[in-house]
Amino acid sequence: MAEKKYDVVIVGAGLAGFAAAAEAADNNLKTLLVEKGKTTGGTGNYVEGVFAADSELQKKDHAEIDQEELLKEELTYSHYKADGKMWQKYIANAGKNVSWLEKRGAEIAMVASLGSGARTWHLFKGKGHDAIHSGLEPYAKSKGVEIITLTRVTDLKQNEDQTYNVTLTNVEDDTDEIVVANNVVLASGGYLNNLELMEHTPHQNPDNVIPVNSGKSTGDGLCLAWNLGAKQFFTGMSMMFGGQLKDDSVPSFKLWGTAIWSSVCDQPQMWVNEIGERFVDESAAVVNWANEGNSMNRQERVFCIFSQKILDDFTDKSYPRSMKPFVPEDRYPSLREDIEQAEKDGRKYLHKAATIEELAKEIDTPNLPAYVKHYNEMAANGEDTDFHKPAKYMLPVDGDGPFYAIELGVGAYTTGDGLRVNTNNEVLDTKGRPISGLYAIGSDGSAVLYGDTYGVNVPGTHAGYCIFSGRNAIKAIANKQ
Repeated sequence: MAEKKYDVVIVGAGLAGFAAAAEAADNNLKTLLVEKGKTTGGTGNYVEGVFAADSELQKKDHAEIDQEELLKEELTYSHYKADGKMWQKYIANAGKNVSWLEKRGAEIAMVASLGSGARTWHLFKGKGHDAIHSGLEPYAKSKGVEIITLTRVTDLKQNEDQTYNVTLTNVEDDTDEIVVANNVVLASGGYLNNLELMEHTPHQNPDNVIPVNSGKSTGDGLCLAWNLGAKQFFTGMSMMFGGQLKDDSVPSFKLWGTAIWSSVCDQPQMWVNEIGERFVDESAAVVNWANEGNSMNRQERVFCIFSQKILDDFTDKSYPRSMKPFVPEDRYPSLREDIEQAEKDGRKYLHKAATIEELAKEIDTPNLPAYVKHYNEMAANGEDTDFHKPAKYMLPVDGDGPFYAIELGVGAYTTGDGLRVNTNNEVLDTKGRPISGLYAIGSDGSAVLYGDTYGVNVPGTHAGYCIFSGRNAIKAIANKQ
């Protein structure tokens, strides 16, 4: 039987993969989109929104961003490790990509900022899940893109004519099929779920990083490219969003965004490390969750310490840092009930004791009693002499017990390194030359954007890059036809 032949085989059906698939359909390229999971969307299902600097929505709301200043901001933030040429191309096309998404069924709810960051975040209605499953996926299917699931790409071999033999392995019965592709686009989502690769990156404490994603980002695309001579281009960037409740008995995505999570990670309460002492101005950290994640990841263990009074106030009265529009009112009406339920369920992240001394023994933080006393004195004096947190956030941990400790790891969505690409998203070898017909998009090819930290000061850039890079790679392929 003759082998099937495609113009493009895309590895991974997440946000970047579907952007590439839809663009390929627009360019009349015979396309196969391969997904190893049972369902499509991957971590893209959880994406809130995408970046743009000059979208029609921003123009309408008078929220356009100076593109030259934005470029300088991103290059400075990365200490000039980011690729300035790629950033310029990305910024110039981001607004057009928002319009392109809307024309293909992805609905944008609003333009927002994150903390003190720029107003660049174009939030999806129904998050990335709806943008994919009500927009890009049905659009790609209607235009003839072939989509297969429960199938891994396990090998790529380049032929003398520069085409690829692509080995497709069925994950249920382990049978193989080989198809031929003129071009291969890697969109497998990075390697956040591959502990071995995480341990090889700088700047990380991988035991403290808690992936909050689809669980399928195991570096498949990177390994395929490395076997073809691609450069390993680790920058050590994990897209960390700060604290995450640490409990391996519960899927991490179920804990993110809950009232308990927000009360200890969005509110600048007292965070302590493994010896029971603070390590950061919590209010400075929560306005930039990349900084929050970096500061937490330097510790061996992290706990949020609070009293029953704080718990009751957050439930019945108010909390100090407004979270609108993400939390509709300045309190967590279900918080006390949620804590009680977590205690009944025996959640590992929750610790409770009648006194601070007993709590310190339970969580093995020997300096906690002395530090809580010191913290309460600073709160009474209205001055944080240790880290200069504003007085309004210095909530004393006092009163009658019980007292609580919530253990935190560092939540992360994805990685932002692994392969080096050029401005056409072609994968580069160890000499900086493109490997013919091989492209990396989304997390597989995002090292060009970063130093060691995600720039949350310009929100939506990673998801927006998924759209840009997917379209960018396919446009380069179409121009070769």
